[in-house]
Parts: sequence; structure tokens; C-alpha cells
Amino acid sequence: MPKKLKAYIVDDDILNIELLKFLINKCNPNISIIGEATNTNDFVGLMLENKADILFLDVDLGEEKTSLDILSDFDNIKAEIIIASSSKEYALKALNEFNIFSYILKPLNVLSLNKVLIKLEKKLELEEKTLNNPLQNDCLAENVIALPGLTTIEILDINKISYLEADGKYTIFHLCDGSSKIVSKNIGIYDEILPKRIFFRIHHKYLININETEKVFKTDGHYCLLKSGKNVPIAKRRIDELRKYIYLK
Repeated sequence: MPKKLKAYIVDDDILNIELLKFLINKCNPNISIIGEATNTNDFVGLMLENKADILFLDVDLGEEKTSLDILSDFDNIKAEIIIASSSKEYALKALNEFNIFSYILKPLNVLSLNKVLIKLEKKLELEEKTLNNPLQNDCLAENVIALPGLTTIEILDINKISYLEADGKYTIFHLCDGSSKIVSKNIGIYDEILPKRIFFRIHHKYLININETEKVFKTDGHYCLLKSGKNVPIAKRRIDELRKYIYLK
């Protein structure tokens, strides 16, 4: 039996919310709507609860801040994000700067939504199988991690990872030798399973190997200089946690 999924809907138009709820129920009755927001304050409240598996999100809520601005204030977003908006201008920003699973243009219809939800269900099933794979679990307990591909599973030494970068719905593993590997998984998953003694989430886009960090700069905006020469920004809300992490008082 498919896993029951919990979802939030964020849209400033209550009619759009009701339409989306109707379409979701037709496409996948296993998705339960557990929260709704029509403004940024309510959206912040939902994000603080952080109980949803899926976030259906309109970008423009008719306020100074967009919903994307609110997303940037949160690091540990575990929900799969599906943008449902009538504006194309936000699509590129959303896909490039956030872990967006899909972007659907309004007006919504059952066929486009159903296609996205089927794709999402397959992705979640694959992730669950990978995490429940004994080989994967054994690797995570030691010094290696399994990176699933379409036809193979690559076993990677975590000490060879310089940093991870979120790229839309993908995660890029930047390795110490200068090469990179792309995995079709949310960076939040690796934030959870990589050992905390080595890896630290300094930004919603970046997860660094602290052993591959050379310097932390406190001027011209906080950022880390990695041994590879890469400068990685530190989110303001993560600065104090980083100081505690490296025992800097």
C-alpha cells in the first residue's frame, strides 16, 4: 500500500486552494492536506511546524515578500516542493536557488498535476528503497556512502567529499580531486544521513566537509574558504551554530 503523505498548500486565493485540494484528491487520495496558508505569516507558521511531506506553493502571495523569500529563511526543509504559479518569471529563480521538485503553471488541470504526482511517488519509492537497502545502511555507519544511479550504485568515500551543493531537485557532490557527481536527491537527505562530526550545513544550498575547510572569514560577509579554493557563503542564521560547531567562542 502506498505511503500516506501529508501536504501543505500555500496560496493567497482560497478558490485556488479549494481547486488544488479537489485535484489532489482525484489524482492521489493518499495525500492528506494538513495545513493551508493564504499569507506569509501563516506560511511561516506552517514552516515552523515542519510536518509536511509535500509543499504546494504559490510564489506571489500579494505581499512584499514572496513565498520564495520565506523559504530562504529555513534550512532544513524536508518537504518536496511543488510550485503552482501563474507567473513564469519566478520559475528560473525557484528551480536554480531552491530544492524544487516541479513547477506547474496555472491554470491548474488534472493531467499536469497527475503527471507530477506520479513522478513524485516514483521518486519517494526509490528513496525509501535506497535508505532501506542494507548495503546503504552499512555504508552510512562507516566512512562511505552509496550514490544511486539509473543502472548502478556508486560507493563513495565520504572523506573524498569537499562539499555538497543543492541544484534545484538535484545534489552535486564536489570532490576533493576537483571532479563532481550529480544525484537526483534533495540535499536535505544527505544533511540527515552524513555524519554530523564531519559535515555541516552552512547554507540552504551548501553542506561542507569541515575537514576540507581552510578558513572562516568574518569580513565582507561570512564565508568559508575550502582547501579546493572555493568560497562558500555562510547564511546569517547559521553563523552562531557554526561557531559552536567548531568551538569558536
